[in-house]
Amino acid sequence: MNTSVYIHIPFCKAKCIYCDFLSYSCSPEAPLVQNYLQALLKEIRLSGQKLQQAGIKVGTLYIGGGTPTILTPQQLEMLFSACRRHLPLNNPEWTVEANPGTLTAEKIGIMAKNGVNRISLGVQDLCNERLAMLGRLHTADQAEQAFLSCKKNFPVVSVDLMVGLPGQAEADLLATLAQVCQWGPQHLSLYGLMVEEHTPLAEAVNSGAVTLPAEEENLAMFWAARRFLSAHGYEAYEIANFARKGYWCRHNLTYWRNLPYLGLGLGAHSFWQRQRLVNTDKMQTYLALLEEDVLPVARRQSVSRRQEMEDTMMLGLRLREGVSFASFASRFGIDLRDVFAVQIERLLQLGLIECTHGAVRLTATGLPVANYVFAEFLEV
Repeated sequence: MNTSVYIHIPFCKAKCIYCDFLSYSCSPEAPLVQNYLQALLKEIRLSGQKLQQAGIKVGTLYIGGGTPTILTPQQLEMLFSACRRHLPLNNPEWTVEANPGTLTAEKIGIMAKNGVNRISLGVQDLCNERLAMLGRLHTADQAEQAFLSCKKNFPVVSVDLMVGLPGQAEADLLATLAQVCQWGPQHLSLYGLMVEEHTPLAEAVNSGAVTLPAEEENLAMFWAARRFLSAHGYEAYEIANFARKGYWCRHNLTYWRNLPYLGLGLGAHSFWQRQRLVNTDKMQTYLALLEEDVLPVARRQSVSRRQEMEDTMMLGLRLREGVSFASFASRFGIDLRDVFAVQIERLLQLGLIECTHGAVRLTATGLPVANYVFAEFLEV
């Protein structure tokens, strides 16, 4: 049996103005970073022992943040060596999130040598003025050079881009996509900018200092991007993710198919043994617990069979393939059309879903209002 493991590195050189992720802006040489890594390596060891005892292998490993590539070459070597030593890896898809502003040839070499085979490169945009305004640490040229260096060293490179940025028009987005497609990534993620409370971006928007594209402009960009990427050989296999044939992200499929996974690190989430687990997000608590060889789980919530079915629908509908009748019946012993008969009938009448090819999935009409469709499957 295989599972997926996520490892969180909660440090950045500087936080982007839109970011509300659990991360700290600091130097990798700061004592806090070294203390965190020592605790994280212990969590990796303890979790690896549990996996080995249960006979479970790691099929996908994803190291995210924050900015994992903020770490020094020596710190990266220490982290990757611990993963290889303590986790029962089974030829995993091994992804590391990388920032072009913190990526070096030495770091690339260390990642490749240790078995990393997939890079998720946070480019976001190719307009230098917008990159600077967002707080990104790289220019468009640096992003391209980082991509080309990764392409020479890793089998798969994915590029993250953003839609709905201040001052961004459809023509800007399509020009960025055209340039990125020329680089030749196997995978792209295209995320809509979210204005999160208590971020510098939210303050700037609320004060009128920053103006964002209108909702209809964002929707037009969304569809234009999908048409462009489809024409260039990228399948929209999930709402925000596009890939060439054979390059779907296996790690993220674990989430979208609502399968078990372990999250390690500060504030990391897990779905394990019919429970949703959340690690503490308090740094000193995290360090103190692992000092005592105690896993830093702060919250546990049992997932009922009904909740698991609802989650399977909400997450699975993000995928273009939708939720298979056969896989749902195999997992739960019941037809999803019986469990959610009322919801399916209502959404079919609205034209937001379709039941074809042995699955229920979103229609083109349902895609822009996907959150409404997902909410229909929640039991009140």
